Amino acid sequence: MNEVIEESQNNLFSQDSIGIMFNNLGLIKFKNMLTMPNDGSIPLYTIFMKPENTSLILDKVPKLFPYTKGITLKLTAPQKRRKLITYLNDSILDFIDRMELETSINIIHELTANGEKANLENIIVRQKLATNPKDVPPLIRNERDMLLQMCNDKSKWTKISWKFTHKIFKIEVKNNTPIDSMGLSNIKEKVSMKLNTIADGFIGEIDDKIGAGLGLFFVNFFKDEMKEKYDFETIFRVYESDFGETIASLTVMFEKN
Repeated sequence: MNEVIEESQNNLFSQDSIGIMFNNLGLIKFKNMLTMPNDGSIPLYTIFMKPENTSLILDKVPKLFPYTKGITLKLTAPQKRRKLITYLNDSILDFIDRMELETSINIIHELTANGEKANLENIIVRQKLATNPKDVPPLIRNERDMLLQMCNDKSKWTKISWKFTHKIFKIEVKNNTPIDSMGLSNIKEKVSMKLNTIADGFIGEIDDKIGAGLGLFFVNFFKDEMKEKYDFETIFRVYESDFGETIASLTVMFEKN
């Protein structure tokens, strides 16, 4: 846990937060907490992550799992918070006794990388920091910290949500940069394909945009593994919300209807 704390304290942004979706038992037990501001109309208790409370959050949140139906992590820079994301994913899988799903972390990391990259590119375009598309990748490499701070200032984020019971496990990764219709169609086509190698995921890619092949390869490998080894049904979706958000979700069902 010390490594997670160190990583978190060195890479915090002002909008970074963790949200707790209480189940019915939690709503009764912690109803006083929900008199405080929550995120929208759903009973999501939001805690902004700060250097002084990170250790307490990491200790207390897993203890709240019996009273929750989901956890949401909102981050400006998920690529700088990989240990935190892994810690929460492993803690949830341990709670529902489904550590056979631990390779799901590969999918989460790839999806969050895509979301962060899309936000960075969006900031570059909106702020007119580069006019030639070829200048965008080196700008991201060389000025990443500055661009991430701009993302934070402009409320560009990536959210990772876990919804879990002993019957179902769902991951949802969203960012508030919309994906164009061609890119969305391309991803949906590849999701339906049989990807036998990592290279298959990159077929038809002319650049390195959101939804590139590695993440899709992980998704297909994971789905096959869940079906062949455990007979679990898995659903993967990518879509755009009415609020201009790009959303990717992975659902694993442990019991058949």
